Amino acid sequence: MTLVRLTLQSVLARPRSWVVGLLAAGAAVLLTPGLALVESISEGTRRSLIESGTGDLQVYHSGSTGVPLMLVGPSGEAELTALEDYPAAEAALRSVEGIQEVVPLEVGMGAVFRGNYLDEKLAAVRAVLREPSSEARDARLALRVADLRRTLERVARDEGNREQAFAAEAAYKEDREALERIVSADFWERFAAEPLPALELIENRVARLAGEGESVSLDYLGTDLTRFAGAFPRFELLSGQMPPPGSRGLLLGHAAYEQFFKLPIAFRLDELHRALERGARLADDEGLRTQVERNQAELPDLLSRLDAERGAALQSALARALGHPGELEALLKEFLTLDDGNFDARYKLFYAELAPHLPLYRIQPGETLSLRNPMKLGSNVPVKVWGTFRFRGLGGDSSRVNTTSLVDLVTSRQLANRPTRAELAEARRLIDELGMGDAGAPATDEPLGTLTIVDAEPVKASGGELVVEREVLADTFTDEEMKDGSVLQAAIVLKPGAVPEEVTARIQQLAGEKKLPLATVSWQEAGGFVSGVVGMGQVLLFLLALMLGGFVLLLSTGTLLLLAKERVGEVGTLRAIGMHRRDVFFSLLLEGLLLGGVGSLLGAMAGAALLSAAVGQGISVSDESLQFFLGGPVLYPQLKAWHGGLVVVGMMWVVAWASLVPAWRGSAVEPVVAMSRRGD
Repeated sequence: MTLVRLTLQSVLARPRSWVVGLLAAGAAVLLTPGLALVESISEGTRRSLIESGTGDLQVYHSGSTGVPLMLVGPSGEAELTALEDYPAAEAALRSVEGIQEVVPLEVGMGAVFRGNYLDEKLAAVRAVLREPSSEARDARLALRVADLRRTLERVARDEGNREQAFAAEAAYKEDREALERIVSADFWERFAAEPLPALELIENRVARLAGEGESVSLDYLGTDLTRFAGAFPRFELLSGQMPPPGSRGLLLGHAAYEQFFKLPIAFRLDELHRALERGARLADDEGLRTQVERNQAELPDLLSRLDAERGAALQSALARALGHPGELEALLKEFLTLDDGNFDARYKLFYAELAPHLPLYRIQPGETLSLRNPMKLGSNVPVKVWGTFRFRGLGGDSSRVNTTSLVDLVTSRQLANRPTRAELAEARRLIDELGMGDAGAPATDEPLGTLTIVDAEPVKASGGELVVEREVLADTFTDEEMKDGSVLQAAIVLKPGAVPEEVTARIQQLAGEKKLPLATVSWQEAGGFVSGVVGMGQVLLFLLALMLGGFVLLLSTGTLLLLAKERVGEVGTLRAIGMHRRDVFFSLLLEGLLLGGVGSLLGAMAGAALLSAAVGQGISVSDESLQFFLGGPVLYPQLKAWHGGLVVVGMMWVVAWASLVPAWRGSAVEPVVAMSRRGD
């Protein structure tokens, strides 16, 4: 008790020693809210991943060379071995204590070929030609053909005015000659008699003059759509409807729908609107002005997509909006000449007056897309688009997670070119019937090697490579068909209060007892590069803490050494009246701990108050691309008791180390020497 009282008196008598406490307080003021922010970001990312399809855990085949990743990275899809008897594995997993839901998943990369505007008009004419003959059908066909003819005449004018880098090539000359024949009156007279050969000529010789189409990448999750929507609370259907149970279908991620299938001019206007809402200005931002210029440059493409009826309605709407008549192209160019003064008004007019007359989206719910997986050797798979969805609160059209689409398991297996067990059994039967089997060959998981699966009408085998012919997929499937195929991975959603580590141990115990090839990863591992970004934030905070700690250590050591040198005479007196060297050492060390503890405690309290005052009701996150990492549009930093405790203990530890050398050197002075120095 005497030692503590002596320490307190010494600290109070020397204000210069308070510098050590101020240093500790300054570091604590920075580290306390910093630790709370990083912890809140980590928790936000955890919630975002778990509630948007990852689940608390991921289960996959233990023989896989990779681990499940929910977002496809630069290296492509993870290398996973399929769980062949997935229904048995799921039933076993549902018996594990703490598991609430098991959702089958497959992460894949899809591709959709998007033709140019002439391809779309040709497809529209073909669709009408396939309808049964009637007066109404003939009237629609006449309108479509007239629109196609006007479009081809516009292509001819553009080609005549455009300087072509490859004008000397023979293929280009042939295409130009074909275009000249096609815009003649004789061609359209023959078109009425034989439309299909005429369409083929246009498609083969002229369509490419309107520009090449493009392939759009489409990341998808294959899953049981109904169970997925029920298991993950952030799922939100925005348009269309959920596919009925047993129906094949695609739900497009809303961000993908906006970015890849929306009219480019409209999408750029949306981007400009978001940028201006964040405080940007067209006058100051060259990138935004470039977007405006691109919209004007793409007017010919937009005009080519309009039929006569839409063009006339759009021209009238523009005349009303601008207050004067004019040609359609000139009116559009004037309307899209934007600046900071007129943007808001024209953005509202665009959606209120112009959008109803524009082909705003290239595909609508209820229509069919042809998907293929560019990483697999499979064929195109037609699938109906039932609607669009997003993960609520995780960013809008700029969020990566909202570009992911959902597709049913049957379609995702077809995209992966992975045969079902029934198809494999049929292939084995054919091999046996043809005498192609090798009775002496060892049994393997893939006894047939790589199968080539094609969509075709049944044909007789004529020797050569084995072809397993698959009929074109029906629009519906039975429960047995869905369960017949394999699954690559599954998301595990835990019950409230369940501990992931304990559930993981139970799953491993179950796998060992029932000889199931199951392995698990946490949400951090399944999050891939997203979890890595959060980890980088934690590393940066740790580095900041090291730098602040080193700064406090050096300055505190220097300060305490100077104070110890000034107190040599005092130490000699204490030693002369009987205080042991050990007591002197602990007294000086206790001074440092007291200064560091009080200073860091006050600093932690000040940091907590600063954080509370600064964030108030939360930190609004206007950047949609950051909302996924922060758990939603508002970040709520939660300061916990252990945050302040960790900072206080850490600073006390740093100051304790800083006090060791001064305390040792101060207590090592002999009483005679100390008294003589005091006398001097």
